[in-house]
Amino acid sequence: MSHLLFVETTGLGVQALAHAKRRGHTVTYLHCPLYDFTATPAQRREAVELADHTASFADPLDGEAVFGALLASGADPSGVDAVLSTLSYGAQAAADLGARIGARGTSPAGTLAARDKGECRRVLRESGVPSVGFRVVTDEAQALEAADAIGYPVIVKPVLGIGKAVTSIARDPAAVRAHFTAAAADRAGLTEGMARQLDERYLVEELVSGDLYSVEVAASEGRLVPLVCASRKVSRENPVLELGCTVPSGLPAADETALGDYAVEVCRALGLDLGIFHVEVMHTPSGFRLIEVNPRLTGGSLPDTISSVAGVDVFGLLVDLFLGAPLPDGPLPLDGAASHSFLAAPEKSTVPGTLPEDWFAPFLGRLHSGYARVRPGDVVPPMRTNFDSFAMLRALAPTPAAAEAACRAVKADIESLFGFPLLAEQTRTPAPLA
Repeated sequence: MSHLLFVETTGLGVQALAHAKRRGHTVTYLHCPLYDFTATPAQRREAVELADHTASFADPLDGEAVFGALLASGADPSGVDAVLSTLSYGAQAAADLGARIGARGTSPAGTLAARDKGECRRVLRESGVPSVGFRVVTDEAQALEAADAIGYPVIVKPVLGIGKAVTSIARDPAAVRAHFTAAAADRAGLTEGMARQLDERYLVEELVSGDLYSVEVAASEGRLVPLVCASRKVSRENPVLELGCTVPSGLPAADETALGDYAVEVCRALGLDLGIFHVEVMHTPSGFRLIEVNPRLTGGSLPDTISSVAGVDVFGLLVDLFLGAPLPDGPLPLDGAASHSFLAAPEKSTVPGTLPEDWFAPFLGRLHSGYARVRPGDVVPPMRTNFDSFAMLRALAPTPAAAEAACRAVKADIESLFGFPLLAEQTRTPAPLA
């Protein structure tokens, strides 16, 4: 049997620890309280209960602190076979720790090249992989100069940002100025864990229109395989915000193959060599263009959406890859389609206090699965980042369109029940940007 070390986990990622234990492996779990907001207390407890060794560290950017937590856990570093993380905030720490102790893990340089959006764009440009115009800036004046050179509209976002925090679409100089005027307050409003990851750099890049997709790319032993392509649901009001996914992508077969090939090309150029990586891509009139790469398996609800129609546990597949299992020969075969939608509000709103405590239960009967985190009388904040949703709906159907329609129908009924608007979503072929 083997020994796996997890440097933090998402809530759903606890399934990876559970898979490792079912296989009889030893599990060490290193936990950072800064990221408790990414899982429920019950999920955190389960991770600790599953682990054979566990300890906490204060900051994933402090390599000595992470290594110290490993020593404090009682685990023998020389006995660890593989180090991984299912949480974006732990990806670099896991890669660095794996290299430090000589265990299997993702390349630290590849992980950094993916996380650092400016470096990612530079690598793609030098490798000849089609990308978008960009510049890295540190202040408003540089951003205005960059936007003029690139051409409006542009998107301004932190080089090391996650979850679409402190991200703005700018169609004119006034919008660039507004971004930097609001940036300090926006950063101050983030949880400490999110803010800790940011530095002073921003990426100003060309804003391309089209349909948004994502690809999970698996890598091991010099091979890379696109496992599954998904179409992404985004907010009509603010297409920066993500509201769900559908698998399969709904693209014609030739286009889906080209999308997978493009995502593989991106990962290969960055040096992502072991794991499953989340690649977001816009299908523009000029072809596929990278939006961003996350050097770990997709987060949110997409892993379970994939597993519901792929016939495999994607977290189990991830664990097995880190322990040397061979890659699949090609994309995962899917049995039907699955779609999930997140519910969020455009403005601060209040759930009616007259609703029963089990208000969500009747809707589950119309879905494959889902959850709601609000009770009668709760105040719902406006959606500002991808962490601000309050419910998730998942439907299965023979086709992507039918699965999406099932989600829309339930969402519309919940909107009527609440009496306030929810963020509307768009999937394929959005209207041209104004």
